[in-house]
Amino acid sequence: MPPTHPDLLTDQRCRHYGWLVLLLLTAVLYLPGTAVLPLMDRDEPRFAHATVEMMQRGSWAVPYFNGEYRFDKPPLTYWWMALHYRLLGIHELSARLHTTVSVWLVALVIAAIGRRLHSARAGLLAGAAWVLTLQVIVHGRLCVADMPLVLFITLALRAVIELFQPGVAGFKRWHWLFYSALGLSFLAKGPLALLVPALALVLMRFLFWRQPLPWRQLKVWPGLLIALGIAAAWGIPALIETQGLFWKVGMGEHVVDRGTKAFNGRFPVPGYYLATAFLSLFPWIAFLPPLWSAVRRTWSMTHALLVGWVAAPYLIFTFYATQLPHYVMPGFPAAMLLLATSGALTFTARWHRVWACSCAGLFAVLGLGLLWARRGFAWPAALLPLLTHAAGFTLCLTAAGAFLIWLVTTSGRRGLVGTVLSWIAVASLLHILCMDIRQLHPAVTLAQRFPALPDKTELIGWRFSEPSLVFHFQRLWRFTSKRESLEKRMQRPGPHLVVLLNSEWTLSDALERWLSGKDQSPPGVDLSAEVATLATRYPDYQLSSVTVFNAARSSWAELVVMARLQTGTQPAK
Repeated sequence: MPPTHPDLLTDQRCRHYGWLVLLLLTAVLYLPGTAVLPLMDRDEPRFAHATVEMMQRGSWAVPYFNGEYRFDKPPLTYWWMALHYRLLGIHELSARLHTTVSVWLVALVIAAIGRRLHSARAGLLAGAAWVLTLQVIVHGRLCVADMPLVLFITLALRAVIELFQPGVAGFKRWHWLFYSALGLSFLAKGPLALLVPALALVLMRFLFWRQPLPWRQLKVWPGLLIALGIAAAWGIPALIETQGLFWKVGMGEHVVDRGTKAFNGRFPVPGYYLATAFLSLFPWIAFLPPLWSAVRRTWSMTHALLVGWVAAPYLIFTFYATQLPHYVMPGFPAAMLLLATSGALTFTARWHRVWACSCAGLFAVLGLGLLWARRGFAWPAALLPLLTHAAGFTLCLTAAGAFLIWLVTTSGRRGLVGTVLSWIAVASLLHILCMDIRQLHPAVTLAQRFPALPDKTELIGWRFSEPSLVFHFQRLWRFTSKRESLEKRMQRPGPHLVVLLNSEWTLSDALERWLSGKDQSPPGVDLSAEVATLATRYPDYQLSSVTVFNAARSSWAELVVMARLQTGTQPAK
């Protein structure tokens, strides 16, 4: 254990107030920015509006997005989001609240495991470490299915710890928890969810512990009936309703194909997850050397289980063609438990401190690099505040991580004030950063410009098909890249709102411009000639333009809007 002051974190205080500490910590770090950050990437708006369409259709087995089947994930996340929509209304905060709540619940389960394995103080430290991990901070405010998945995997392995205790007989409540959690993890993200606990146990038995385990105490066959029953209660109706398409597309394209083919043209990078661990596990990656020493010194059956738990997602996704840093997040709770229960939160050798300083220095370099890039590239003026605040956030996060490392490795309350203030500053800067992104977001900007469209307005996107348009307009869109299809729709009677991609610059375009020494360069995509032709051919449409930052593509885009709104609705000025 770290040498913390006994009056500050007594076991009794941690047992009684640990849940409240974790709740406050989660609220302070995860609520700022969550309500103002527009739905990002491609998955967030799809999850968010698929839930809206599920509520509108009353079809709780099969999700739809933009009027079409969405087979990406099973329905548990949609059901949870629908509850928050009912309670709070439909907006970004309610769309993401299931993720933030999951972060806190995972922290509580981690604290319970730490208390069972070591002490209430170790459990609280492990839970707090989870909440203060960078990848969790980022992903804990996104409208996706990953945090519910981590929650149910953590619950399942919490039950395993009890079921491996001597003298377990009969079918206990821990059996119900284990197999129910497995079934719910399947409903959260599909069959890959079952591999993590299964592989964790296999690695524990045959690689890390190499001694017989009380497998019979798991009651596998009756337990599997529970897990399969939970999955089948949704899966059978969904397969019947879609005539097997949910399995064919959901498994074939979204599990098998992503495992064998790189998603969106990205190519697999050897050592990807080891490299991204320096970012994802910040600031706790600073304790990797003492953790290695401490675990080897105090090796036990419990450590074998926790190491297997950490290793399982890394091993699974090392051989998975699609690589994203959050895929290995189900192993993070075990990493935090190892830190807090093995006595690793201290530096016992000089090179341990050198390693920790190097990890903090990496983030400082990233922050300074953003400041340098702000000055070294000819960015659009509207992007400069975003870049400045991103650099400030990175540098502030570096300081907060350094203060936190100092706090847990020194005795007493030294560093406590600096740690608290620096993490509050991180949350504040994150909120400002989210506001910057919102001001430049294409869907938010367009929705604010056209706040009240006629009921039967046809919405069309040409060469611009961001799913966030569907959520922020709360209407169905028709997306096309074919000009012939576009013109056929524009010629139809009735009100139309057409969003056209005029030009686009990506980060690679900016880098190419900088390397060539040019002050300006042509856009990577230039459709201005075709847009001008459309404007000439359809003079009954009113034209306006907007320049936005498309975070989904890390690009700067100029959009042209052609509007024919027969009821007299005009673009907002």
